[in-house]
Amino acid sequence: MKKIFQNFVILIYVFLTNLFLIFGYVYMTIRRANSKETHESLEQKLGQNFSSSSHIDKKIIWIHAASIGETYSGLSVAKFILKYNTEICILFTTTTLSSAKILENNANDRVIHQFLPLDVKMFVKRFLNHWSPVLSIFMESEIWPNFYLELERRNIPLYLLNARLSDKSFNRWHKLKILADRILSIPKLISCQDNDTYQRYKQLGQSNIRLSENIKYANTPLKTNKKEYEYLKKILEEKFIYIAASVHEKETELFYNLHKKILKKHPNIVCIFAPRHTETCSKMISLLDAHAHNWTYLPNNELKPDHDFLIINEVGILGTYFELSQIAVIGGSFDTIGGHNPIEAIQKNCIVLHGKNIQNFGDIYKSLDELKCSFLTNDADSIVQKIEDFIGQPSKTQDTLKNINRIISKKKVLVENEILDILNLEHGKIQ
Repeated sequence: MKKIFQNFVILIYVFLTNLFLIFGYVYMTIRRANSKETHESLEQKLGQNFSSSSHIDKKIIWIHAASIGETYSGLSVAKFILKYNTEICILFTTTTLSSAKILENNANDRVIHQFLPLDVKMFVKRFLNHWSPVLSIFMESEIWPNFYLELERRNIPLYLLNARLSDKSFNRWHKLKILADRILSIPKLISCQDNDTYQRYKQLGQSNIRLSENIKYANTPLKTNKKEYEYLKKILEEKFIYIAASVHEKETELFYNLHKKILKKHPNIVCIFAPRHTETCSKMISLLDAHAHNWTYLPNNELKPDHDFLIINEVGILGTYFELSQIAVIGGSFDTIGGHNPIEAIQKNCIVLHGKNIQNFGDIYKSLDELKCSFLTNDADSIVQKIEDFIGQPSKTQDTLKNINRIISKKKVLVENEILDILNLEHGKIQ
């Protein structure tokens, strides 16, 4: 009886996704008109115009990632696969133009990029008929029933790596548990990036789950512009530098106040301000100008030693400024945002300070706090106090930075070994 009901629910889902096509073409065309899609992405999402490759004769492993962070993690997995098997090429699908740009900037002739078609049965079949992967790896938090079911029908193994299931998604699937039981039993393994996700999948009745180290620890560190780095290092060589990263608009006053307070006691300090969204810059600039602070934008080839506040107003260049800084205060954790990933800062050997609202990356922060790589700070005063502790104790700062370097190296090895184990990649095998 349960199986009959499951099949009925699946039929409803297939019907609704087919029905979506009536509106889908219009919706996607509007996105194209608003520059949220290109001609290529529009066609590929509608199951047309497949990418070409000179390696089409090789076996294909398909990796799918949605967000920018997931894309970087997917590239790490792709690198391991290509390292251990020369007879494989990677089909890497994304859903956004920004994620596609990352693939373009990390070009590899054994990695083919393609936009993921919409989860419509007709598009799914057309896509899999064309590519015929021998194995599939999803690194997206969303679950696509038509893709999962078709992969199962074709006996193509599916792995969910670095899986994350939010409260919102959990509640949705809990209400559709009859469908969740069917769809979530399809992956060969659901490798969870945190304990919360593991427990949520467990509550949904899944046994094909595993709690794993976060793959982001094995990501290639953000790139450093060596020319920019050396230029700034020379000008700011006598300064103590900290970076306020991924700051949201509601946190702007907090970060302004903490810099004002610490600058009074330590005039030799410099803040690099990296907002989550560039439009946040204007609010900070208003505060700085109202109190006659000496600030400037980065990158800037006319930087002066008396600039104490440097504002990044470009995206994709954080690596250089993390490397310049000894401390990174991660935004999104002092408001209700839920925090942002600290691993990119840790990888560039920054001591991390964060607020209490870290539920988006709770397990990561808990682990890093316990390992003395990151530290909880509740407000401007406690941030100032913690920064002063490191300014006043250079040996403590150096010991903490050495510890961070050791921990990151250890976690990277753990992730690499886990991926090899999960996918059975050693000696060229594919599980």
